[in-house]
Amino acid sequence: MKFNNFAFVNLMEKIIGPINRIKFNHLCLIMITLAICIQRLTIAVGNVFYAFAIIFFTIDTYHRYRSGEKLFLPIQIKRYFLIYVFFALMVLPSAIFSLNTEYSFFKYIDYFVLRFFVLIILIFLKVDNEAIKKVLFFFIVFMAIDGIATLAERFITQASRAQGLGDGWLRHASIVATVFPASIILWISQKKYTLYKNWLFFCAVCIVLGAIASGTRSSWVGILAVMPFVLYQGAKWSPKKCFALVAIFICITGTIVATPQLQQRAASIANITTDRSNGDRIEAWKSATVMVREKPIIGYGILQGGKVYLQNYRTAADTQGLGHFHNNYVQTVVDSGFMGFIGLIVFIIYSLWIFRRWNCPYSLIGFCAWIGFIVVGFFDYTLGMSAAVKTLWFITGCSLRLYEDI
Repeated sequence: MKFNNFAFVNLMEKIIGPINRIKFNHLCLIMITLAICIQRLTIAVGNVFYAFAIIFFTIDTYHRYRSGEKLFLPIQIKRYFLIYVFFALMVLPSAIFSLNTEYSFFKYIDYFVLRFFVLIILIFLKVDNEAIKKVLFFFIVFMAIDGIATLAERFITQASRAQGLGDGWLRHASIVATVFPASIILWISQKKYTLYKNWLFFCAVCIVLGAIASGTRSSWVGILAVMPFVLYQGAKWSPKKCFALVAIFICITGTIVATPQLQQRAASIANITTDRSNGDRIEAWKSATVMVREKPIIGYGILQGGKVYLQNYRTAADTQGLGHFHNNYVQTVVDSGFMGFIGLIVFIIYSLWIFRRWNCPYSLIGFCAWIGFIVVGFFDYTLGMSAAVKTLWFITGCSLRLYEDI
């Protein structure tokens, strides 16, 4: 039987034609947004959406390459990627020469490559700015729903703490401190009266109430840490809104003071004697200073410091036996030595510097998201939380895409 080339070509065009018409860039944006939202409910399902996002992004990028399109990146973003590569290379020796090389290197790939794809996708994906604004707003609304669920859980169960849609208080704290600035900054900076603007204010209130209901002190501190920056720039956009915002925070503070359970929780932030959550952290940090002196350059290996601490350096004063140091900076210097610590500090400083022009709302959003993440990182190892880090990259990516003057 003679093979008909023409028929074969026609058949392939019928199969491939519809595939080529699929808008993989839109599918990718939907998948990455769903991944960031759903990871609050379940990391496993969130990772499935994340995998689809990477696949669709790869296909879309390949099509753009085949069509001859050239990718253009502003010099500031190129420098940002280079600083990130510097950070990753400074940590790399602690993965290679780890006490458990296979495990540490696997974590290294997860931390510095797989999670970073959130930012890569948002920077390189060919979609218009309106689409980026919509997915950012969608995520803010989702976190508001999470806040309502947390508040409802607190009232229904009468528990001292609530988790909302997720399964971890500290993970919730980091995400809240990262997302809250976006909701309140966009509300203040919006000049026209729109339903969209009112929803932003409602979402901001729900996120704060959810943080209070969760009983997670680090989220409270993270929110308070970003407020001076929000009010400073916000007063230039809308003094009336900033005045209203201060009045609302005074009312919320009054509510906390008037509620014995919340008052005790707030007062315990500075308690390092009877509050073992704080006291055990202090004891672990003291031991960390000894550990760093023994391996100062590259540390014990990624996520190996906690294991060594429990085996050889834990004291009787640590009543819980912490598996890690509940601090991004202590954990990094123990795991990756001063090389990794310097890399982290340089990258953090540059991340703040790149969002230095606060006159643009999206620049201020990026700056405050990093401030919130940095502050919460003093109380827990948020760099090890996949959901928290991906959320940070999501907000950073949206801010960079929408930062007109960068």
